[in-house]
Amino acid sequence: MALQLYVWGPAFGLPSIDAECIAAIAYLAQTTSKADYQLIQSSPSAVPTHHLPALHDPSTRTWISGYTSILRHLQTHPPPSFHDATFPPPTPTIQADSKAYTTFLSANATPLIALYLYVSSANWAASTRPAYSKILPMPLPWTEPAQLRQTMSARAEHLGMSSLDTDVETEKEEQEAAAARRAGWISIPASLTRGPSTVGEVMTPEEKRRIKLEGLAKDVLDVIGEVEWAKLTMGARCAVLGWVSLMIVDEGVPRRWLAEVTRQKYTGLVEFVEDCGRETFGPGPRGWESLPWVDEGTEAHGLGLKLYQRLGHGVMYEVPWIGEVWRRWWAEKRRRLVLEYKGVKQGPNRDRLVFAGLGITALTMGAAIWYWQTLPRFGALVQRWDQPVLAVGGLGAAGAFLSSMFDEL
Repeated sequence: MALQLYVWGPAFGLPSIDAECIAAIAYLAQTTSKADYQLIQSSPSAVPTHHLPALHDPSTRTWISGYTSILRHLQTHPPPSFHDATFPPPTPTIQADSKAYTTFLSANATPLIALYLYVSSANWAASTRPAYSKILPMPLPWTEPAQLRQTMSARAEHLGMSSLDTDVETEKEEQEAAAARRAGWISIPASLTRGPSTVGEVMTPEEKRRIKLEGLAKDVLDVIGEVEWAKLTMGARCAVLGWVSLMIVDEGVPRRWLAEVTRQKYTGLVEFVEDCGRETFGPGPRGWESLPWVDEGTEAHGLGLKLYQRLGHGVMYEVPWIGEVWRRWWAEKRRRLVLEYKGVKQGPNRDRLVFAGLGITALTMGAAIWYWQTLPRFGALVQRWDQPVLAVGGLGAAGAFLSSMFDEL
């Protein structure tokens, strides 16, 4: 059977929206006949590894995830038509350099792409988020893009550029204003307090951070821009094609800081990547469309009930505490399925114990919420009703007569 490579779908005129997936597609396109592999547009929720690119090799009954792991598997278990035409044959030094630069790209270029296409609210809303809506079948766009943005933002968190996410900044300002109102501070309309606009006020978050962003980009581009990629292995050349192709994306992107820096100051690197793309996928702008793409639905992984199961998993992941338990349980279940498929004997199944724990937790939380709703709100007035005491004054004229008699006594 043919190899099956599960990848993120095309976007920005590229065969995939993910750098690793572009690199894996390019490597298969140059080393393997179209009859020996299939490209399946998918998402991480459809594969056991929960990470794309993911290669399913029916001959070894294995799932391999990640670009470097896929390269290693193809070289140790090559398909019939596999031929890595690296010329001249790589020496141990070239192999070591190729591995080092591929690792450098994955560790340092990925955070730049995360800042460029995911952390930036403007670029996310205008280009990246709509691209995922086109790639994913309904109803997966409701859950998976938000989770992916959160994951990619975490990859760039160490760079300290979270201010590009204006959604977070706006939410923080609204929370501070609400806290001030609750504390009793006088709220003055912004129209009465705002003075003349300064240069800093009219600048976008990307423009305010442009100098630092360019510095972060140069730290990476200065290294990969001096590498003679043509002398390295094909795996390394496909890697630079994947990562730099996304770094120079400017189609429909409102804040093009990374593409502008790369195109203006590293023309040699851009020319090499563009030439490599034409040699790999053909001279046309969308030559990758001629590759052996297969609809995910034909592989029984993406239609009907399967899609709603993947949606349910995405919703469960967002539930506090329960989501973490669910994520570990689902990963363990997928691992057991893969091992069972390979004939490995498994231990006792703990599914009932996990679901019992989740059920008890859900019931406890539901009871706590119900009890909370029955309590009076904090700060609300508490009304007390007492039964009136019966007295002779409440008997009308007869009560008045009796009261006067008691007074005389």
